[in-house]
Amino acid sequence: MRSKSRGRGLDARSKRVDVAPYTMLAQFYDEVMDHVNYRAWASYIDKMAVKRHDLRRGRALDFACGTGTLLTYLARLGWDTVGVDASSPMVEEAKAIKPPRGRVMQWGVYSFLETPDVEPCDLGICVYDSLNYLLKEEEVATFFRNAHEVIRTGGLLVVDLSTEINSRIHFNGSAMEEHLKGGAYRRITRYDEEERIQHNVFNIYPDGEDTVYVEHHQQRIYMIQTVLDIARENGFQPKNVYHELTFKPGDETSDRIHIAAEPV
Repeated sequence: MRSKSRGRGLDARSKRVDVAPYTMLAQFYDEVMDHVNYRAWASYIDKMAVKRHDLRRGRALDFACGTGTLLTYLARLGWDTVGVDASSPMVEEAKAIKPPRGRVMQWGVYSFLETPDVEPCDLGICVYDSLNYLLKEEEVATFFRNAHEVIRTGGLLVVDLSTEINSRIHFNGSAMEEHLKGGAYRRITRYDEEERIQHNVFNIYPDGEDTVYVEHHQQRIYMIQTVLDIARENGFQPKNVYHELTFKPGDETSDRIHIAAEPV
């Protein structure tokens, strides 16, 4: 078990409470994800939209904005942004962000299975495993239909997928524990190859409490072709499948792929 700094007495807590994903993790999310280079992600998405797909910077909508860090960097690059997420605690964290000078940043609570009540956007993004959180193909289809409602003609949708090879190699039986500002967490992962479900269980230990909060995160690991077919059937024409933050072709041997699709 890898540990940056072990929390003390974690297993001695007497109460265990199961909560929905991101209920308790939201307050620690930015620190848990501090290994992610959001600046590089924003630069990559911006280059994909502007240089690869000839999009002018306008309004960018993140369908799974989390605490809003990625949109902050896109705003700094010249986009006005709209961030929505199904987790109200995550959106509350995002609302604390101060927009860069001259930029507009808006927030809302919407799930993947709702059409956000927003003005049409030029760019839609749904990245960092977010689409994998939809466990049924019917839900993925609903997402694309909803995205089609809010991305203007001539715009672009960028989604990514975590692949099976990523789950097999990096997230099958791994465990880590980390002490954070205000608490600690333990994450245990398991990949169910038959069901193609990635299980990530977070035990969260806020300081000053006798309770461990348990969030069970599940992700379906889709075949890339399955998602491309669903996109085509629900209003989008996939243009490119990119490999892991590059503009090289991506496939099932990639840990992560990015799909660039245009509404039709």
